[in-house]
Amino acid sequence: MKQQSEPESSRRWRFGAEAANNIVQTVAIVAAGAWAVYTFIYQAKIAPSQEPPSLSVTSTLAEVGHKGDQVAIRSTVTRTNVGHTGVRLLALTYNLIGSKVAFADKIWPGPEPELELSRSNRITSARYYSAPEQEVILRHGILFKGAAQLDDGQAVGESVLFPGESISRDMIFYADREKFDFVHFQVQLTYAKESDPPVPLSFRLGEQQQLEAVPVTPCRPADDECTPVVTTDFATDLSLW
Repeated sequence: MKQQSEPESSRRWRFGAEAANNIVQTVAIVAAGAWAVYTFIYQAKIAPSQEPPSLSVTSTLAEVGHKGDQVAIRSTVTRTNVGHTGVRLLALTYNLIGSKVAFADKIWPGPEPELELSRSNRITSARYYSAPEQEVILRHGILFKGAAQLDDGQAVGESVLFPGESISRDMIFYADREKFDFVHFQVQLTYAKESDPPVPLSFRLGEQQQLEAVPVTPCRPADDECTPVVTTDFATDLSLW
């Protein structure tokens, strides 16, 4: 008995359907691979490059000695890149502020003053002493490579932190415990993305006579090509008693 052969048109249709199915599967595999590669590249390269720079700063103060009323204090400042993109440190400023507190008699000399609680954004009310008198007793600043403009005969260092990297810096300064009751140590870091062009900075004294670093040419709101700088501040107090 002769086996009935499959019609030519049916064979062509079956082969065509299989070829189309293979093509669809191949395209799906290629697309999935391309998407995986793009996702990996985006997460590893593109997304981090679009994130703003981010630094955290901590500082500690410790009394390390004294000579008469002069107290030696060691500061340890640690800066850490907590973001996903490289950070170029442009400037570092330290301000040490001494504070002297004026104390009243042990017995309050009169009724406690009334406070305008409902009309205030900040309240500080000490019953037996007044707000301290303050004086800036130390200013220290460094402009790093890319921010420094003037050649003062000293080598200009470069400071770049990659994600997860930390740098600590110690410094010893002095305060008179007879003149001050406590010191306030203020740190300010000025920085930008490592991939952005450096920004020239200059020092100036702020309203409280504290040293700060500011752009020589501040960015204007409509200037898209201007490199923005970021500042991070941290402060620590230490009693001299």
